[in-house]
Amino acid sequence: MHEQWYDNKALFEMIQELKKDIAGLNTQITETNRLIREYNDLRRKIDECERGLADITGHSKGTKDTWGYIVGGFGILMAIVMLAVR
Repeated sequence: MHEQWYDNKALFEMIQELKKDIAGLNTQITETNRLIREYNDLRRKIDECERGLADITGHSKGTKDTWGYIVGGFGILMAIVMLAVR
């Protein structure tokens, strides 16, 4: 009374097809891992560039601030000299 749903040949063919599918998935997983590593490396490089850009921007802003203080100080000094000369 025990019936087989599939014969041995059909089971063997299904297992072989399953092996092919699993091999394809392994290939896709390997490719995905490679792409993730590349993305992480690019993300790290972008972060380094952004930090460098922030440093450069901060440095140029500091230079502009320094020149502003020099010009302002010179203006105050000239005002004091003008008051003293009067």
